[in-house]
Amino acid sequence: MKLFYNGPSPYGRKVIVAAHEFGLIDRLELVPTDPWKHSEEMVAVNPGGKVPALIKENGSVVTESTTICEYFMFLASGNLKFDEQYVEILARAAMGQGIIDAGYTAVIEGRRPADKRWQDWVDRQMSALYRLLAAAQTKPGRFDIGDISLACGLAYLDFRLPQVIWRQSQPALASWLDEVALRPSMQKTDPRVK
Repeated sequence: MKLFYNGPSPYGRKVIVAAHEFGLIDRLELVPTDPWKHSEEMVAVNPGGKVPALIKENGSVVTESTTICEYFMFLASGNLKFDEQYVEILARAAMGQGIIDAGYTAVIEGRRPADKRWQDWVDRQMSALYRLLAAAQTKPGRFDIGDISLACGLAYLDFRLPQVIWRQSQPALASWLDEVALRPSMQKTDPRVK
């Protein structure tokens, strides 16, 4: 399989962490990609010009980080049963994805020149971010795609939005992130370590 990704991207990191966690990393050819440059190869794979994008062994393409993680979970287990437990995993993955989306949007909007920045949009993202942080829950010993999404979202805040003071208001979440950040999958994908 071939995975187009961007190292600092929380979306790409989430997928690579999942590949490590599900024992699939050796089955991937990793293609570092700058999605802002719209390389012909990457746009041919995903016309939307976004990463991550996965070319499966049969040549079909899967995009969107949570969907790729679900596919990896399927490959690792050989079966996905749509039951209450699976729905709960996806609900937690969506919450982590919400943190990633709000943080990423705030970062991108913050890079605009001040006179072109839409502060109401940034404020909306930050409000959503703080609500999601307050609602996020973890469970020791578990690290499924819901937890992977949350961990990558929180780590992205530390990486790109250090002005978001979330650790003080969410000490249990901060402690959990510090613990899971020691996992080999998180260590190998940390964009601050190269």
